[in-house]
Amino acid sequence: MRAVPDPRCGRETKHDHAEVLVCLVAGFLAGRTTIRRSLKWCKKHLEELREYLPLKNGIASPSTACRLLSGIDEELFALEFMEWIGEIMDTKGIHLAVDGKALRAGMEKVKDFRAPMILNAVDAATGLVAAQMPIKNKDCEIKAIPELLKLLDIKGSVVTADAVGTQTQIMEQILSQEGHFVLMVKKNQPQSYEEIVKYFGEMSEDHKRTKEDENYRPRYPGMQEKYEEISRKERNRDRQEYRWYSVCRECSLLTKTQKEWPFVKTVGLARQIRIPVERDGQGNDITPDIKTFLEKGSRRRPKPVQDEETGKDIQETGMISDMELTAEEMGRIKREHWAVENRLHHVLDDAFREDRSPAKKSKHNLALIRKFAYNILRIAILYGDCAEIMTEAMDDFSDDLLLRKKYVFSGIESFY
Repeated sequence: MRAVPDPRCGRETKHDHAEVLVCLVAGFLAGRTTIRRSLKWCKKHLEELREYLPLKNGIASPSTACRLLSGIDEELFALEFMEWIGEIMDTKGIHLAVDGKALRAGMEKVKDFRAPMILNAVDAATGLVAAQMPIKNKDCEIKAIPELLKLLDIKGSVVTADAVGTQTQIMEQILSQEGHFVLMVKKNQPQSYEEIVKYFGEMSEDHKRTKEDENYRPRYPGMQEKYEEISRKERNRDRQEYRWYSVCRECSLLTKTQKEWPFVKTVGLARQIRIPVERDGQGNDITPDIKTFLEKGSRRRPKPVQDEETGKDIQETGMISDMELTAEEMGRIKREHWAVENRLHHVLDDAFREDRSPAKKSKHNLALIRKFAYNILRIAILYGDCAEIMTEAMDDFSDDLLLRKKYVFSGIESFY
């Protein structure tokens, strides 16, 4: 925190800026997820904190902390965060998921009332945040993703992003940094999306008929030889989920691979159907099968309409990669990417109350304070030093002096 420039003028200040930032992180670690509650917790633990920090004038007031966060250079603070986490984890040779998150309560009173966004780069294996970049709104993600990646060493890493990141310039940026990509193709790439749905639908049909009849001649013999599909079924919470993953390593089926995307080596299609579990008055399971659900719907869900392939219950997503992948590998990478929603976004909104934070001018720097606390908690969970549920881990940090000493004031051991 000492490396973060103090934005206040040169005259004598009452509270050291680095000490204020450390106190905020310590408070958030203990589950006090507002500036006021965080500093109040620090006042109660002042004697303990003075073992590690001078705190000559005690704990700063909430208004002082707010002014400090509002004045700190957002870009420099983000770079210091990246340097800190970069000493703990390596961004080379990992699965790096890039995804944006809205700060809904941080909307300014502007004409379109669009929520500001933060673009996050997350290690899919550990859930640790490697970097963040504030952006004005979701439309700015296309320009921001290459800028974020330039700040990271992604050699040998697999970068994944939602369909908004499926842009030629982003693919070229990843490859120029010696990384790999697996990107989603949806209706924002209408031609490629329609071609994937069409060709994979026909190849899937040919695949089934070839198994039934050895003499059947498929429509695309060259593609069929490099085609593969798998299916999965699982019970997830209160719904049955059916997933199909299919890949083809003959990429000439896409018009864009012949000119704009010559580096694409695998094209895939992921299809998912979610059927809500239903029970009768006696508690018996009466969940409809796939055929019945698609034809009639269910009591909890109406019949899915034809254009709902990207809706909540039925999803079809195209995928492309510069690597030669099996259907199993592509399905695993896709699921790991969307696990970021539960491991990071949901935690920030549920445990850290980010979606309810009314901060305006300090919203991005306050988001970094949360990321410092989030990463420390995630590391403690990985080492098995606290509970696996984030809110319970916060309770452990609030109650355990030795835990705070180990992860806040003694330095964190590097993963590599």
